[in-house]
Amino acid sequence: MLKNFRYLLSIAAILALTACRKENPWNVNLATTDQMQFIADSVIQTTKVPGLVALVVDKKRGINWMYTSGVANLSDQTPMNSGYVFRIGSNTKTFTGTVLLQLVEEGKLSLDEKVSKYFPNYPKAGAITVAMLCNMTSGIRDYTRNTLWGNIMEATPARRWTPQELVDWAFSENLLFEPGTGFSYSNSNTILLGMIIEKITGNSLEAEIRQRITRPLQLTQTALITSGTGFPGPHARGYYEGSFVAGNDQTEIYDYSYVWAAGAAYSTPRELQRYVEALVGGELLSPVMQRRRLEDMRELAPRLAYGLGLFRRGSFYGHNGTVTGYSSSMYHSNLRDCTVIIYFNSMLELHPDYLFERFMSMLYGPEF
Repeated sequence: MLKNFRYLLSIAAILALTACRKENPWNVNLATTDQMQFIADSVIQTTKVPGLVALVVDKKRGINWMYTSGVANLSDQTPMNSGYVFRIGSNTKTFTGTVLLQLVEEGKLSLDEKVSKYFPNYPKAGAITVAMLCNMTSGIRDYTRNTLWGNIMEATPARRWTPQELVDWAFSENLLFEPGTGFSYSNSNTILLGMIIEKITGNSLEAEIRQRITRPLQLTQTALITSGTGFPGPHARGYYEGSFVAGNDQTEIYDYSYVWAAGAAYSTPRELQRYVEALVGGELLSPVMQRRRLEDMRELAPRLAYGLGLFRRGSFYGHNGTVTGYSSSMYHSNLRDCTVIIYFNSMLELHPDYLFERFMSMLYGPEF
C-alpha cells in the first residue's frame, strides 16, 4: 500500500511539473527516480527474482541513482547491497574482445586472418576469420547447447574445463551455416578469441585483462575467474538455472572455467559503470578502431544490433550476461551521456534487459 501511494505521488508530481512552465530539475529527477524505484520494486513483488541492484547515471540531467530491492540471501533475508560483487556473465565478452582489438592495433594479428592460422585442425577453420569470431558470424556451434556436454556438466559441476575441451565440443558437430553467411550467438567464438590472445601474448587471458583494462582503469574488484566455484568479496547468493525451483542456490556449484573468456568475470555496479563508460567512450581503443567497433554492426531487430563483441540497443552500447544464479545488463550511450547497470541474483526468464528497456523508454521515449 505504501509503495502504491508513493507511486501515485510520483504521478501527481509529473502532472504538476508538466503544467508548470518553469520546471525545477531536482523535482523532475525525483519524480523520475521514484518511477524507476516503483518499477524495480514491482519486479521483486511480482516475480521470483530475489534481489536486484539498479544504477542509472544521466550526467546531462544530473541523475546519479543507485537502488537496491529484495534480498541477497533467501535463507536469512539479508537485504541486497549495492557494494557486493556479482558474476557478470557474458559482459565478460567485452573484456576479451577489447584485448583482442588492442592486439590488432599493435599489429599482433589482423581481423581478416583465418582461424586456421591458430587452429589448423578444426573443420573449415580456413574459411573463418577472427572478425567472424568477434561478431558471431562464424557458424561455430555454442558448446553450451550440446546435450552431451550439458549432461557431463550436470553430473560433475565442479569439474575444471580447459578452453581446448570446450572448443572441441563446439566442433564435435557441423557448423550451423557457412562462415560469414549468418548470425548465431555462440560462447565458442569468444573461447577461441581467448585462446588466440594467449597464443599471441604468451600470457594468460586473466593477466592481459588485468594489465590492459582493470589496472589502468583502477578496477580493484573486477577480474576474470580462471577456475573454481567461488569468487572473492562479499556477494549475494545466486539462484536458479533458468526456471524457478524453490531454494535452488547456484552460487558455488559450477567451476567457472566452463565459461572462461565468454562469461567468468565478476565486478561491482560502480566499477562496471567506470568500465562501460571507458569501453563505449573510447578510452580503451584508438579513435579509428573505436569507430569501427561502434559502426560495424549487424542489425538483428529494431533497435538491436551486434558487432565486435558489443551490442547496440538504440543509442546505447554494451552487453548483457547470464550465468547460473546471476544475470546482468551493462550499457552506455555517448549521445545521452547515460550509463545503466542492472543485475539480478537469479537466472530466470526475466532478464535485467527488461528493466533497462523500461527505464530508457521512460527517460527518452521508445527510440532511446
